[in-house]
Amino acid sequence: MRTETTWSFLAGFVVGGVTVALLDPRRGAARRAVLRDKSMSAAKGAAEVAARRGRDLQHRVRGLVYEAKARLSEEEVPDDILVERVRAQLGRPVSHPRAIDVRARNGCVILAGPILADEVDDLISQVSRIAGVRSIESELDLHDEPGDVPALQH
Repeated sequence: MRTETTWSFLAGFVVGGVTVALLDPRRGAARRAVLRDKSMSAAKGAAEVAARRGRDLQHRVRGLVYEAKARLSEEEVPDDILVERVRAQLGRPVSHPRAIDVRARNGCVILAGPILADEVDDLISQVSRIAGVRSIESELDLHDEPGDVPALQH
C-alpha cells in the first residue's frame, strides 16, 4: 500500500511541476514553443516510420503472393534459366560454390563436382526449393575435409 502512495505522490509532483513550468508567464511561452516543436517533430518522425513499415509490409505481402502463384503454376522453366537460378543459390549452403557444376535437363537439375560431405544435405534442400526444379541428380564427389582437392581450397 505504501508503494502505491509513493508513486501517486511522485506522479502528482511531476504533473504539478510541468504545469507550473508551462504556465509560468515569464518563461512559459518559450517552453511551450519548445514543447510544441518537439511534439511536432516526434509526430512527424512517427508518421515517417509508420509509412516506411507500411510499404515494407506491402512489398513483403506482394512477394509472398507472387511466390505462391509461382508454386501453384506448373509452368515450364527453360533449362538455362534454371541453371542460373541454382547457381545464384549455391553460395548459401556451400563453402566452395565454384567447384559445383550445374546442368539442367527438362527440370531435372544435375549437380556434379567436389563438395564437403557435411554440406550436401543443405545444398539439396536449397536446390529443391527453387521454382522450376522437378528433380535433382547428384553426381557429387563427397569429401570429409578439403585435404588435397584443389577446388575445395580457399
